[in-house]
Amino acid sequence: MEGFDHNKSHLEQHNASGISDASTSTTNAAVANNSTGSSVLTSDLEQALNQTLSADEKATTPAATVGVDDHDHAPKVGPFETHVDLNNVADAKTLNAKRVGKEDSFEDKFGDKGDFLNPGGGNNTVIAGGGNDVIRGAGQGLNTITTGTGKDVIILGKETTNRIFDFDPANDRFVLQGVSPKDIVIAQGKNPGKGGLEQPLDSVNNALIIDKREGHILASLTFAKASDINESHFSRLTGEANQSLSNQELKELGFKNQRGDGQLNGTLGHDRLIGGKGDDFLYVGDDGFKFNTATAESGANEFPFKNDSPGSSEVSLELKDGVLRATGSYKNFDAFPLFSQGEKEIDPKATILNGSDPVSLINNFLKVPNDVEGNPLSGTHLHFSPSGDNRGNFADATVLRYFTNTVIDAKSGTITGEFELKPEEQAALLAGDLYLNIHSNIDGDGDGKAGFPTGENRLNFNKDIVQFA
Repeated sequence: MEGFDHNKSHLEQHNASGISDASTSTTNAAVANNSTGSSVLTSDLEQALNQTLSADEKATTPAATVGVDDHDHAPKVGPFETHVDLNNVADAKTLNAKRVGKEDSFEDKFGDKGDFLNPGGGNNTVIAGGGNDVIRGAGQGLNTITTGTGKDVIILGKETTNRIFDFDPANDRFVLQGVSPKDIVIAQGKNPGKGGLEQPLDSVNNALIIDKREGHILASLTFAKASDINESHFSRLTGEANQSLSNQELKELGFKNQRGDGQLNGTLGHDRLIGGKGDDFLYVGDDGFKFNTATAESGANEFPFKNDSPGSSEVSLELKDGVLRATGSYKNFDAFPLFSQGEKEIDPKATILNGSDPVSLINNFLKVPNDVEGNPLSGTHLHFSPSGDNRGNFADATVLRYFTNTVIDAKSGTITGEFELKPEEQAALLAGDLYLNIHSNIDGDGDGKAGFPTGENRLNFNKDIVQFA
């Protein structure tokens, strides 16, 4: 748990600029008008596009449905509500369909190492690499996606939800498959809920791409602003573009083709990875990235609560075969890491920066004696939310894992951790969406300073730390 003030709204706690765009936004009531009259035409387009899919992609794609009356996709997938009422979003705006062009071919979009990735149906995770990638998110399931770097394209299809951890409005864009631009709504979420990787799709932190016919969330762009998304980010899929993604066409461009269920690993070259109808993991491969060392020079950049600690810390990461290994150190801290002395109380001399009652604060920590892997309680935690890169600063008190602290003296020690990450956790890490927070407590050297139980140092594993090949 992190010292985060839940009595304030999220927008009061991060430094990103406002999200409204008065020049392009319309009222929510205006965008909520249904366009059911176009449903049959849209379904005809969807069926025509499906006929241009290659055989291996057809095998992973459910048959097209006709109209909103046949919409039978479950409104909830796991913990996620995949639909949203347009009255419960902010800054909603529609697209000017005349300004949305056609995508005629992807042949020249891949650059020297881009991939084509289609996870198919099911609840999937996709981690792309450093090239210009095309990701088809149209299998009528839930996809968690990290696009990597490069100029990436995400194909959005009806009744499919794509949770995109690192959408970059400066480089990435969408192609609409069987969905009319007239039915697209762009909005900002309003849900204040947290929950780590299970934060609501319509979180206040997220920009949303919505099919207004059913309120289906086609894409939830975590830690993004709806005001940054406009017609320039969209085009319409054509049959010719579909055909340019076939195995035969891409093989001529040097793509290596893989199709199967479960985990498919990419290479450093061009890959065409096609999942099945189950839950699949399309992965860039362990050699597709590396990590720079994460550092914190003092408490001055601790977010959301800056402090005056001179303490510094650093951690190096390795991710291999789904296992995250972390090694690092801290020094010149004002106090011991929280719980490293076996304490059950907050030192009266400690500084609590969010105004929490010290008894309630430590009791909330003690309620979770082990993390999901059974690692014992410590004061050094892994959390979900970026800070320190171009997306602004965010925080989430939900603890993903506990690290181990080994004390050397009253001011210094080591940090270690070894965790088996789920595919979606690997996606969050490689999207630059995780951070480590070191909470401190207990005056160890008698200097009258007993640390910061709300956090003394924050180490951000953000986009500047993750480097794709």
